[in-house]
Amino acid sequence: MATTIAVFTPFAAEFPSSNFPQLTLINQRPVLAFDASTAETAYWTFKVPQGFTGTLSAIVQYIMASATSGKVDFIGALEMVTDGDSTDLDATTSFDSDNAITAPTVPGTAGYIDEFTITLTNQDSATVGDYARFSLKRDATDATNDTATGDCYILTVELRY
Repeated sequence: MATTIAVFTPFAAEFPSSNFPQLTLINQRPVLAFDASTAETAYWTFKVPQGFTGTLSAIVQYIMASATSGKVDFIGALEMVTDGDSTDLDATTSFDSDNAITAPTVPGTAGYIDEFTITLTNQDSATVGDYARFSLKRDATDATNDTATGDCYILTVELRY
């Protein structure tokens, strides 16, 4: 049985200084609008809870703004910082290697909800109590695996193990 450790909403997202999805409302629902032509990234911060063991997965719910065919390609990454680590949070990040998905085909009707899962096998030695960040990037520059046109609206991201 899977255990949820965090559910991330668009309002909880953190953004880099450039190339980030737009936070917007679609029919009064908050979404992150990931562009089809620019690789954009969003982050969420959490603490690894007591009882955590195993491999994390990110389950991402989305809708498409206009696309009714093609695929979307996303990459997830984790950064774990343990008390006493020598990571200078003022000056650097320490994300583990990217975790990619097999790009899912978008729903045949724009606005219909779908989801995909990113198995986070590269999880930066996740340990209970770690200060952690999850990174989600639409790899819009991958012309082979990201062929859907228009924005991909991210609704929620659930982390579970």
